[in-house]
Amino acid sequence: MIVICLNPPTSELPVLRKVIRSSTIDLIADQIRNAIYSGSLDPGQSINEVRTAELLDVSRPSLREALQRLVSEGVMAHAPGRGVRVKRMRPNDIDDVYAVREAIEAQAVKVVIRSGKPIVRIHQSLERLEHAIEGNTARLVGDADLDFHHSIVACSGSVRLSDLMKVSMVHTRLLSLSDPRGYEVRCDLIETHRHLLEAIADGDEARSLTIVGRVMAGAAARLHHSQTDTEAIIVKAAAREAGVDDQWSQLRDTMKP
Repeated sequence: MIVICLNPPTSELPVLRKVIRSSTIDLIADQIRNAIYSGSLDPGQSINEVRTAELLDVSRPSLREALQRLVSEGVMAHAPGRGVRVKRMRPNDIDDVYAVREAIEAQAVKVVIRSGKPIVRIHQSLERLEHAIEGNTARLVGDADLDFHHSIVACSGSVRLSDLMKVSMVHTRLLSLSDPRGYEVRCDLIETHRHLLEAIADGDEARSLTIVGRVMAGAAARLHHSQTDTEAIIVKAAAREAGVDDQWSQLRDTMKP
């Protein structure tokens, strides 16, 4: 069953903000990742260095360095003579992205369970996911779902795993935004998320890892169009509403794919 969500609001995750410290490459890269994650920058969209540097209030060399970092992360793509563009994910990217996601989250689960880390944040993120599903808005459900998985990694306390997950979340969002069917999310997996939280709370590592693997395999199958569950409840977002404004709106018309 597919439910069409008309005129969905934009993502609640942070969108692009002016960079105050122009020498901070990390901060510039974070703002561009946020813009991609929130849908302010589309897959395939080119980046005009002059206009983007002006918008961010940073130097072009600093912006260029941040863009090269994003290219190395697989968030951006560079083509000689065509400049830098937001990466458009292809079908052959799907399995690789979810294999990395599974590796990161599986390791985080092991750390949380073996170290007895507090999991309050996972409980809170599950509640937010439940509320998002009640609202039936594709982008908010997608944000809450990824936040749930990110909370598991965050609870591990590993800065390196969290950094890897931050990039992996952008890759995951790019997969959904690059899907020719449009952005859509599955809303009937809340029980699976509850079972994962219960398994982690019980300290059942084997069951937790099995659920993580099943979630990743299912998501990859859906993006491959091989999902066979006809009872799946899918919420599909409408195209970006005309007139939606954010700090990228002044650039989008001149940075079309």
